[in-house]
Amino acid sequence: MKVIIASCVFPPEPVVSAKTSMDVAQYFHELGHEVIVACPTPSRNVSKADADAKVASMSLPFLVKRLFAISSGKSGFLSRFVENISYGLSVFLFLLKQRKIDIVYANVWPVFSLGLLVLACKIKGVKVVASVQDLYPESLAAQKRLSSSGAIYKVLFFLDSFVAKQCDRIIVISDGFKTSYTQGRGINEDKITVIRNWVKSTQVTVIDKALARTQLAVQTSIVLAEDDVVCVYGGNMGVASGLDEFMTHVERVDSKIIFLLAGDGSLVPGLREMVQQKGLESRVKFLVPWPSELTSVAFGAADFLLLPIAAGQEFASVPSKLITYLLSARPILLLTNSRSESAIELRKSGAGFCVEERSGEAIFSGLDGFVRLSPEERLAMGRSGRDYAENFYSSDLALAKINTIFEEVA
Repeated sequence: MKVIIASCVFPPEPVVSAKTSMDVAQYFHELGHEVIVACPTPSRNVSKADADAKVASMSLPFLVKRLFAISSGKSGFLSRFVENISYGLSVFLFLLKQRKIDIVYANVWPVFSLGLLVLACKIKGVKVVASVQDLYPESLAAQKRLSSSGAIYKVLFFLDSFVAKQCDRIIVISDGFKTSYTQGRGINEDKITVIRNWVKSTQVTVIDKALARTQLAVQTSIVLAEDDVVCVYGGNMGVASGLDEFMTHVERVDSKIIFLLAGDGSLVPGLREMVQQKGLESRVKFLVPWPSELTSVAFGAADFLLLPIAAGQEFASVPSKLITYLLSARPILLLTNSRSESAIELRKSGAGFCVEERSGEAIFSGLDGFVRLSPEERLAMGRSGRDYAENFYSSDLALAKINTIFEEVA
């Protein structure tokens, strides 16, 4: 078959969704199919200079076409809309120009990018398997960018439902997402398959804490003392992360806790300003941008990992960084609704605690609980998390399921 992997993110961007698209492309190439990846120029958590160098150095056995897209420099609705639709138009034209295509795997931004991709596939008579990473417009409402009772929300919901009905199959990353599509959007259940995101365990190496801190100091000049209690956040620092809310409580937290925020995103300028105004530079350190090759080092330097989720966002998305956290073999402090799928997964893994109440007292209590854990207890939690991720977020199982879907659809 000739398979097009349309992905709105792709390595060297370090986000999980980019890596899963890479895995899908490599998997189908190894099965003997012709694979072409259609993606924008890297812009997520990677500087332009680094992106150009890394793209030039990538040697892949399949073709990667970097399409035009106006990169969103901030997290505003208009900026994201322009990025979404510009990439969608590029994908639309790219697909129309292609000779015979058998199937398109679409890991693209919802509504407009996906809609334009589906339109091109309808014109060409090509099958579409869409991977849904976030619920839109629900996610926009959770981030307070739109009102769920407003006209724009209703139009976007209608469009998303219409586009979903045109897809041949839809892959969702959680049972909650499946319910939103079957009950909320009226999509036939037979068209939807739950395949959780995955991270290959070989991509995250468990590193001794002292060694990781030494390597971090050498490679980034971020110095963490051996006796520091280090809490690491690693991932996108956008509105959905909830970091802005969490950081308002940091000055009240035990002063021996050092925070390392690794990643990039729209909240970074505001977070830096807040840290400076409160005189917390010695306690809050930034690794921005965060090179993918330092993933294991940053997480390895941690005593525990922090994963806040913005209020309301927990039911509109499932942070894929949770999988990387689990594989890092470090205990996890999750700040979210205890009924969310992230909280349920954390409980199943035995890898940490969930703080549901969004108050300074509750956050302080949660952090204090981790500080009081013995090294042996932290180690046991971390091992439990990695074992859980290796057993339940298997890339081999996920890719085999996608292959089955392709065979049924083609």
